[in-house]
Formats: sequence, structure tokens, C-alpha cells
Amino acid sequence: MGNVSPTPHQLLTESVIFWSIGIVLYICRMASRMIANGSIKRLYFEDYVMTVTFLIYTSLLILIQISSHFATNLMDPADYGQVLSDPKEVQDRIFGSKIVIGLEQCMLLSTWGVKTCMLTMFWRLTKNLPLHLYVKIIAVYVAVGFAVIMVTYYAVYCRPFSQYWAMPVDDMQCATYQHYSITQAVFNISSDAAMLAVPIPLLMKAQMKRTKKALLVCIMSLGVFTIIAAILNKVYNFASPLTTTYQIWYIREASTAIYVANLVCLWPLMRKVFGFAVTERGSDPNRAQIERPSKGGASSTAGATTGASQSRPSTFLERTRLLRAFRERKTIDGVGSSEGSCELANQPGYVDDAGMGAIELELSKVTGERCDLEVGGSHGRPW
Repeated sequence: MGNVSPTPHQLLTESVIFWSIGIVLYICRMASRMIANGSIKRLYFEDYVMTVTFLIYTSLLILIQISSHFATNLMDPADYGQVLSDPKEVQDRIFGSKIVIGLEQCMLLSTWGVKTCMLTMFWRLTKNLPLHLYVKIIAVYVAVGFAVIMVTYYAVYCRPFSQYWAMPVDDMQCATYQHYSITQAVFNISSDAAMLAVPIPLLMKAQMKRTKKALLVCIMSLGVFTIIAAILNKVYNFASPLTTTYQIWYIREASTAIYVANLVCLWPLMRKVFGFAVTERGSDPNRAQIERPSKGGASSTAGATTGASQSRPSTFLERTRLLRAFRERKTIDGVGSSEGSCELANQPGYVDDAGMGAIELELSKVTGERCDLEVGGSHGRPW
């Protein structure tokens, strides 16, 4: 793109394409959550964060389109004489500069909104794991970074604040945003890189098919592109300070971040739509009861009789045996569970399907209907 700003048509085309993909993924995310949790009233906190973030992201794309039709106070000082002689152009540039202020805030809020969404999910998934301390440190770093960026934007880099839309501008930092861009890039890129490291130990310990693991790795690799887009955004900002090329990379960076935050939650919907197997080997209660050896060395047949006559164990002893069998197998069948549905959900290593897609930790416990075995219920209802 060089030293030439993107045309309004270029910005519109990219915005429409990226937003269309984003809205589809957002809708699929919400549908997946409802499938996993059983009701729209049982969404997680990060789902509400994503809803607000998506609205801000949409506002960002709209403001970019408006900004593309107006010049700003970002211009070569040599052109001041010609521009200031035209009151209409001066007013247009003042308006365009004010739009950029809103645009920058929407970009910041959408970026940090995605971080909040992902950190909230990581917080829940690692709650009883040693990794939880690392998530806490990242959360503090992200919060501090946001505070520093906001304070420096409003009170440090451009004073008085009205210089952001002044014509002519006294300090070029109020037009180029370069010092602000450096601060934003440092906290944004470093926190993204730190967050990208959270799923790695989870995936390494995950007990799942290679295809599922490869799928999750591909999704997480999009986070790398988000970092690359953030870097290229700043590269163009510094290489071509008098152009609006950075807006193209704003669209790409914000959109990719939205994609990653939504894609990691789509496994329940994919399983429902494409008919993926609901259970993995060893997740069938009746089969687990049949295959589990008894103390005497012979296979237990009580589960076979139970499976033929009814879909759930009828005695406390049978339920206890099933629970032990599942614990020994240490697998997750991918059925979403409700938060707080049983004590097992709070045990170390527990990961629910509504969280991070198909991750099945090696040290995971029983979820969903299996929790009901312990309390003597089925699907959360009394026997």
C-alpha cells in the first residue's frame, strides 16, 4: 500500500467481508452455548462480554467507513496554507479528526474486550489448576495496561485534549498518535503473546483424538495472526505516518481476535449439526460397567442387565461402581455440564465442554449426566 491511503471502497469491502464472518461465528457461539448449557439464561459471563465487545467491534467498522470519507488534521505541514484558506475543508477535517477519536476508542475497547472474554474463560477452566496463578498475573497485566493506555491518551500525549482535532495542530503527536501507538502496541502484543501460552499446557495434557487436537491448534494459531496484524498495524503507522493504512490492519486485527474468541466455543454446535459422536471410547455407562473387572477377576455383568432394562442405574451400588469406572478411565465425552452441577465440577483438573471446545484433560473428572450419578439424579432431576 506504500504511502497511499486505502480508498473508501477498499475499507468497505474488507469491513463487510470480515464482519459477515464475525456475525456468523458470534451467532454460532451463542447457539453452541445454549446447546451446552441447556438454556439462554445459563450463559457464562464471557458470553455477555463478547456481546458487548461485538457491538463495539461493529461500531469500529462503521466509524472506519465514516472516517474514510473525511480528511483529518493528519497532513503535511507544507499544505496548511492551502487547507486553512478553505473554511469548509477545515470544518471537514475537524469532524474527521473527532471521528478518529471514537474510532481509536472502539479499537481499544474491542481489543481489550476480547482479552477479557478469553481471560474469563481461562480463569474458569484453570480455577483449580496451578496454571490459574499465571492467568491471574496476565489478568492484572491486562488491566494495568488498559489503565496506562487510557491515562496516557487522555492526559499525557496530547495536551490540551482539543489538540486532537485542532486545525492547525501544534503537536504532530496529536495527529499521528505515534507515542500512543507505541504504548498500545507494547501492552497489546505482549499480553496477546502471554495469553497464547495458556492453552499450550492444556493441549499437551489433553487426552483426545489427534484430529480434535489439530483443530484446536489451528484455531489457536489464529491468535498468532492477530499478533502479526497488530505488529503490521504499527509498522505501517510508523512507515507511513501521513496515511490511513493502519485502518486496514485495524479491521484485520480486531476481526481475527473476534474469530478466535468465538471459534473456541463452537464444539457443542459442531457435534450437534454434523452428528459427531457424543461419546468417546469408555464414555458409555453400560459399556464401562460391563468392561470393568471385578475384584475376583471376572467381568461384572450387572451393568449389562441394567442397560438392557433401563437407561440408568437403579441402585446406589451400581451408581458408585459406574462413577469409579469413569474416574479410572479419565476421559470426557464432550457433554456440556452446568456450573456447580456437582462437587466433581470443582475438583482439580475439571474442564467443561462449554468452555474450550473439545479439550479433555488427562486428569479430568466426570461431567454432565455423570455428576447426577453421584447425587442420584438424572439430568438434574430427582429419581
